[in-house]
Amino acid sequence: MSRAVRTSALQLATFLIVFMNAAFPQAAVLGENCDLAVLGATETKTFQAFDREFREALSKQDAGIMALLVNSSLRINDDRGSYYLDDPTSLQLRFQEIFPPNVRDIILKQRPETVWCNYTGIMYGDGVVWVTFTGHRYAIETVNLPVASRPTRNPMGAVKFVCDADKHRVIIDTGTDGLPRYRAWNKPRSLTEKPDMEIANGKQDYEGSGPCRYTTWTFTVGGATYFLHGPGGCYEDSHQPADSNGSLDVSVPGKPDVSWWCR
Repeated sequence: MSRAVRTSALQLATFLIVFMNAAFPQAAVLGENCDLAVLGATETKTFQAFDREFREALSKQDAGIMALLVNSSLRINDDRGSYYLDDPTSLQLRFQEIFPPNVRDIILKQRPETVWCNYTGIMYGDGVVWVTFTGHRYAIETVNLPVASRPTRNPMGAVKFVCDADKHRVIIDTGTDGLPRYRAWNKPRSLTEKPDMEIANGKQDYEGSGPCRYTTWTFTVGGATYFLHGPGGCYEDSHQPADSNGSLDVSVPGKPDVSWWCR
């Protein structure tokens, strides 16, 4: 191949690269320091929705919303070492310890387009919070507390269970009367919006025995019944996903019963 032909081929290749970059912008670029494509993402809208909900949970100090945003096993690193939280009640009891004012301030003051990321995750602040991408959602994976904090516990009602189902996101906590409360958002509505349904005066019970014992919650409104199975139990359903932590069953008169696994 002559030098002229090689030069022309190189110029053509350069032109094609420039053209492709102009014609197909990087849809997953969040900002100067983060291209979400390194995590396998193809757009930014899903992260931006997560970021808004994360800020909502911090601003309102709502442990229920936060429990829907964290990984199934949230790692906490502080001056005492590392530990993990695996259930929403533990998160609620330690909410002020895990997200003290200085941590909330760092995150709420940072604009989402200025976060930094690489193939391991997305970083808020100087590594205070790390977020992972599971392939279908973003989840808070690690909190690195800069200074040990021992504030008072969150005064809000205790969070008992959260359910991230295919069509709904549900929080079970205690209302002002001390009884279970049901709050649900229909996907894809944001947790920053008013719940699509809120039911008070629920009933908590237990089923099974020994290692198969698990908690249940029942809520009734307008003839419809919402029944939730908590973690545990010995399900015989071979179709149960490995990452499920319970289930949501809905029974409405005159309609077929429906059921979803919780994650």
